[in-house]
Amino acid sequence: MAAIKNTAQDHLKRQRAYVKERQLDSQREAAKNGAGSGLVDERMLAQTMRSVRYADEAHAAGDIIDNAIEAGASQVHIIEATEGNSVSQIAFIDDASGIDESFLPHATKWGGSSNQGQRNIFGRFGFGLPSASVNRGRQFSVYSRTEDGADYARVTVDLDNLRFEGNSAQLPEVVHEPLPKWVADYIAKSFRGGPETVRTVVVWSKLDRLTWPNKQQSTNSIRQHLGITYAGWLDVCKLYVNGEEVEPVDVLFTTPGHRYYDIEGYPKAEAQSPIEFEVADENGNRHTVTVRFSVLGVDAHNAEWSSGGRGRPAKIRQKIRKEYNGFFVTRHGRFIELARPSILNWSVYSRQVGVAIDFPPELDDLFGVTPDKQTIIFTERTNQLLEQHGVIRAFKKLVSDVQAERKRRDVEDDAKAEESAGERPSESIIAKTLERDYRRTRKASKETQEEAQKNFKKRVEDISKDTGVPEEDVAAAQEKVAREKPYKVEFVEQTPDDAFYTPTMVGTQVILRINTGHPWYREVYSRTATDQADLRAGLELMLWILATSELDSPTETKGFYRAERREWSRKLADAFELHPAMFNRGGADSRDEYDHDSGYDESDEGN
Repeated sequence: MAAIKNTAQDHLKRQRAYVKERQLDSQREAAKNGAGSGLVDERMLAQTMRSVRYADEAHAAGDIIDNAIEAGASQVHIIEATEGNSVSQIAFIDDASGIDESFLPHATKWGGSSNQGQRNIFGRFGFGLPSASVNRGRQFSVYSRTEDGADYARVTVDLDNLRFEGNSAQLPEVVHEPLPKWVADYIAKSFRGGPETVRTVVVWSKLDRLTWPNKQQSTNSIRQHLGITYAGWLDVCKLYVNGEEVEPVDVLFTTPGHRYYDIEGYPKAEAQSPIEFEVADENGNRHTVTVRFSVLGVDAHNAEWSSGGRGRPAKIRQKIRKEYNGFFVTRHGRFIELARPSILNWSVYSRQVGVAIDFPPELDDLFGVTPDKQTIIFTERTNQLLEQHGVIRAFKKLVSDVQAERKRRDVEDDAKAEESAGERPSESIIAKTLERDYRRTRKASKETQEEAQKNFKKRVEDISKDTGVPEEDVAAAQEKVAREKPYKVEFVEQTPDDAFYTPTMVGTQVILRINTGHPWYREVYSRTATDQADLRAGLELMLWILATSELDSPTETKGFYRAERREWSRKLADAFELHPAMFNRGGADSRDEYDHDSGYDESDEGN
């Protein structure tokens, strides 16, 4: 046994020695072939830069558009050529300053920026044009000129045919030639100002990584993304995709004139008070960070929008908020990335709360902006600043409000369902209970009866005025309703300072009004589940007993009941404001994070 073990160990030693020697030989060969090369292996760099993170061609297009806007463009057109049904080339056309012929080859170089590392509007390091252009295809060309009527200078980078001297990739040579015919034809037909105003055209070809190879799908997807990314810049520079103008989209839906801000038949998003605070950069200079908030109520969130096509209209706001459920971070008004700090829960409720954070380029280090402008990294310091300036607290409060509204709507929907099926259980039970009370026959006090008649008269007058039906006919109909349903529960939205319930009579009908704005409703009543009708009925019965006792009390004790009801309501409001904190419910309930999708109909989101 020992001999076998020794033989195996010797074999392993020889294997390791062989592997080590081959590894050293490879290193020596690489050093020999790369003699005289610099720090970066340019053969490998040209290929690996294709892996720079762009989610799709719309994200990659952003770097080309950034360059154009920085160079003073008033319009950028993105157009696509097709072979059959597939996109074969993509071109970007702008009317900016153009690129000087002497610099044109350097524009294709990684790190070939005229910014020299300075923070300006968008760019900084000069990685955008080449990185974006090879991300979706293996070849790109840049045509440019700086004067009207001048010939175009053109350079082309083809990853399959790079020129090397040793290990050094050579810059592309400049040639003079006209634009491709398909590009020139489009410009003559659709470019504002005519062909003479065009300065730079970037053409991507050998496309092998397209997310949307179909032109129609590509047009719609790129327009939507650019409308969101450049919403704050489209009044400076117009964007077009295959001839269709890009419309701005504010993912908070609070900017008038932006797409989906106003959808006919549905309420708008509710803008909240913004938060601004100053932060020092690495040089000690202070800059402003702006945080905007919005809330989409249930009906605003579920707004349906038709693009004019076939099929069911899409719940477009819901779809966008689902995609951008997080902090929407923009740098100088240009969208960078959605950030979702781990210190927060990102539940279905948070989709209805929009948060947009904007900062200037000088704070790139604070927000961890990467050279490709595709990534935001929230550091511990970033989270502390958001906490310190109330951003986290505001977000949690808004999510909590959304959760409360959702649950209130659930209870009200249950109530409507119960009512449509006939009497609510508590309405039937209270009637039978009072009928069984042989000790006394229920009779409202004289004061209550007089007030009930005034209420009835006013209701009849209001209905008659609204409908044009004679008052005597309205009165007869209302008396019939009261006979059929002598006890009725109603839900009214009042303030937390109002009573959590209010009893009243309208004619002979007794009405129990429950205040949905009171913390008792939020923390007790609305938290009953859909299958807990018996518990809701029990809570209502408690209020029915208190309500009828107040209505039936003589004048001398009615004031006592009313005063006590106000005092109970005040103390309950104070207590239930503290109640959530005792159970760590500062924001959305984590247990409900993904198991309570009431109102979130995502079956049509592909429309």
